[in-house]
Amino acid sequence: MSQLKAILFADISGSSALYKTSGNQNAKQIVDFLLDTLAQIVTANNGKVIKSIGDEIMTCFDDCQDCLKAATEMQLKINSMSQQADLAISIGIGFGEVICDKQDLFGEAVNDAAYLTQIAQGGQILLNLGVYDQLNELSKIKVSEFDRVIIKGASVESLIYRYFWHEERSNDSETRLMSVDQVVHGLETVKLELTYKAQTIILTSDQTPFYLGRDGQKCDLKVEAESVSREHCQIKFSRGKFVLCDHSSNGCYITSSNKGEMYIRREEYPLLGKSVLSLGVRAAITPSNVIGVSLLSE
Repeated sequence: MSQLKAILFADISGSSALYKTSGNQNAKQIVDFLLDTLAQIVTANNGKVIKSIGDEIMTCFDDCQDCLKAATEMQLKINSMSQQADLAISIGIGFGEVICDKQDLFGEAVNDAAYLTQIAQGGQILLNLGVYDQLNELSKIKVSEFDRVIIKGASVESLIYRYFWHEERSNDSETRLMSVDQVVHGLETVKLELTYKAQTIILTSDQTPFYLGRDGQKCDLKVEAESVSREHCQIKFSRGKFVLCDHSSNGCYITSSNKGEMYIRREEYPLLGKSVLSLGVRAAITPSNVIGVSLLSE
């Protein structure tokens, strides 16, 4: 039997680095404490914890306003823990019909929330259209259109939103108003470095879209392997960031220190920090054919 639910995923970003700097035991204690703290906030706002997956928690709510209130309290709580300044949480929320099976939930709203959590940066709350439509007018004032993406499993672009949980947007260093000169300077100084075998390529925003694939005539970077399509994927620059767009048969594998290995196929994924990109197969299968990806800023 299907039900309408708001699904919230919260992922602790920075936990991988914490394990390296604090040791396994101390890091696990900190992560467990933070997950318990998030769970208490969920319960206090009429929500239910479905499960924890590593450093991520999955929850559900009957009401989107309760869900958004819980998300805001989560961000405020983590933000107030100054001793854990390198940790943050990425939150994705979806609303729609879900199916309950063996104490777990399945459905498009679950998939949307999980995907939005993957692309959200630490400190962000991202929403799908279903959530936005359920919010009251006061809450909608704090919401802005964030991007149009092809969510995993979909064939058309979906509009997604960002909720600004700070009392004033001017207090959010990520979203403060900037002059045109500042914006232009930012675009000029953000670059993406690609390393493939003996090649090193530095991309700027005006050099995109940049195509990767087996066809050396049509692609900017030729990658020869049976698993690679002729025009496997492209890197574009959208809303201030480089984004990988896959349109291949076998998809792409992206491995980063904070997210682990991600698989995308016919969808988009933001390229943040340092990662390893493998076209068509896992990087471990063909380590000599991987592409190093590093976000650079002057």
